[in-house]
Amino acid sequence: MKKIEDKPVQLIARKHFYNHKAELRLGNWKTHFDLDYINTIIAITLNHFIKDKELIVNGYLITAKSVYLIFKSDKKVIDELLNKIESYVIFLLKRHHQEVKTTIYKNNFIINEENIFYIIREPLFTYNPIKNDYLIQLLTGKKVELPYRDRELEYLKSLIKNNPFCSAIDYSGALSPVDVTLLLPE
Repeated sequence: MKKIEDKPVQLIARKHFYNHKAELRLGNWKTHFDLDYINTIIAITLNHFIKDKELIVNGYLITAKSVYLIFKSDKKVIDELLNKIESYVIFLLKRHHQEVKTTIYKNNFIINEENIFYIIREPLFTYNPIKNDYLIQLLTGKKVELPYRDRELEYLKSLIKNNPFCSAIDYSGALSPVDVTLLLPE
């Protein structure tokens, strides 16, 4: 029989996670790629950082103009994580550059890699905090009921209901393209 009382006990430090609610507005680079391709690249990027445990996504919505994210991270400031996300998106865009739209010359079937570097050279996202409480509640699976009709709320509900890149899919019981950690109902 081994004696375990004399062994030192190591404490495992638990990470502290900070809550973030971010709107990442897409830059001009979005006009050079197909919308479904952009949405897929962003979903792959989010899954990459979820897999590496750099962020925990509780809600998201990817639209043609913005990416709305409700997530937790061990970083207090979002700038470093945003730079990593941008770098990974640039990596994926350069890796799969055959999806570039050639709108300038329709007969030009050869895509020059220098054009790819120019297109995705500028900052990809601009960060703004999400200030819309209805959007936050809808993306995290909560129902919003008002005693009166609100046009903005109805618009948000239809946008979320008809979007295939949204966390509302996970909260309804199905699987969406991004791995979401569901919040427990209060």
